[in-house]
Amino acid sequence: MTTGELRPDDATDPAEFVEMLRQLKDRSGLTYRQLEQRAASTGDVLARSTAADILRRSTLPRPEVVAAFVRACGAGDQVETWLRARHRLAAGQFAPPTPAAEPPPVDAVTTVAPEDPDPARPRWFARPAPLALLVVLLLGTLGAGFWIERRDDERGKAAHTIDPSASAGDGARSPSAGLSQIRPVRSPHLCLTEGRDRTGQYAKEIAVQRPCTEATPPDTSLVPVAAGMFFIHWVHPVLGKGCLTIRDEDPGRNLLEPWDEKNCSADRPKQVFHFEPAGATPDAYRIRPDRTELCVGLRDDDSAVADAALVEPCTGGPDQVFLVNALPGK
Repeated sequence: MTTGELRPDDATDPAEFVEMLRQLKDRSGLTYRQLEQRAASTGDVLARSTAADILRRSTLPRPEVVAAFVRACGAGDQVETWLRARHRLAAGQFAPPTPAAEPPPVDAVTTVAPEDPDPARPRWFARPAPLALLVVLLLGTLGAGFWIERRDDERGKAAHTIDPSASAGDGARSPSAGLSQIRPVRSPHLCLTEGRDRTGQYAKEIAVQRPCTEATPPDTSLVPVAAGMFFIHWVHPVLGKGCLTIRDEDPGRNLLEPWDEKNCSADRPKQVFHFEPAGATPDAYRIRPDRTELCVGLRDDDSAVADAALVEPCTGGPDQVFLVNALPGK
């Protein structure tokens, strides 16, 4: 089976993309149970409830879910096409690419992202301090790792759509600064803390939900930037301080990873989060990256231990609501 007249590259928004996935399933003639079984036969994980849920929503499914769904529908040769379209929409590029761009006027000013002078050199790297490295490697068997240290990268900054009119705060309630717990409202016994991507696609430390009794180290701390706006700092006794940052490249796109504190800046929307009150519960908030229409949620809206936090289009659903509580200082 191929996608035929279905052209995911022509999708103009997430809802249209999901509608094309729905048409792909209809054309396959398979039930949700059969999709689950076909996915399992190729080594994919696609629960029937997940398959049904993504077609009920108008937001983009996770890349690995899209790939598993398309393969299960019998369009395995078109997976890259669907993922390319999904990545374009996730980046906020809702208009399909045009065949050829008009040349700019002679007097136009064109901003071009700088080329990496050494493409073979990684854009991120581990802290090189030998003693710290030795200690971290020893702790690695217990699940500890490296904070991410980043160079200034204009390409990374340009990848975000920034709304200059967005407000830093509106006088509404906001959480207290300092040592805190961030807990999914649907699973209040879990806390956001350090973990690994259970899909195995990204190997570095990311934010996941784990039992609060196992959530430290690192300690989570909110550092004020403006009214209602905070860095989310992790403080580790060996690795030091790092601020949670939205990863904007594959693998691991849209996950939250810690960057070394010296590379944290209030000028980076992907490091500054607006805690927006959610309903009447005093400590309930939606956590939104500064100047975006995105919210922090949980992969596949899951409530399982080790499920990863990520940014995604805001839905108003409970999977994007967190309880934020101050803790006594240590």
